[in-house]
Amino acid sequence: MKLEDMVQELWDREKIKELTYQYGLAIEAQDADRMANLFTEDGSVDFSSLGRGVIKGHQNLREFYRGTWPLKVKPFFTNHVIQINGNQATGVCSLENRATRGDESLIGAGRLYDEYEKINGEWKFKSRRVEMFYFVPLSEGWAKATGPGKL
Repeated sequence: MKLEDMVQELWDREKIKELTYQYGLAIEAQDADRMANLFTEDGSVDFSSLGRGVIKGHQNLREFYRGTWPLKVKPFFTNHVIQINGNQATGVCSLENRATRGDESLIGAGRLYDEYEKINGEWKFKSRRVEMFYFVPLSEGWAKATGPGKL
């Protein structure tokens, strides 16, 4: 592999990681337009593990994420593994969430499975599948979690 190709691959990996971090910042900022623009026009997010189904297209993504704002989610991402093939890529990363429901603290963990597409030099989500191991009240903890994807 030529040095130029290695540098391009490193750059692409960094931009894909940044896309994931921008996703988290859009959630924290509660910015539905910013969120939708992280996806391709026909991009989708799959929240089936939480009983919410697949949401596809910018307008539907905006509406869906607006509905999540009351939880005041604070997401954290780690362990990002990326496979690049030209202008297409796949990735998986770990997710931890902190959120609130009324005056109750929530904690969650899971994994994100992504497909990315590079459009006009910019990486976007083609699809993102959210698989939660648990998403429970902090007072309950995750040891006895009976929710989606229980460990």
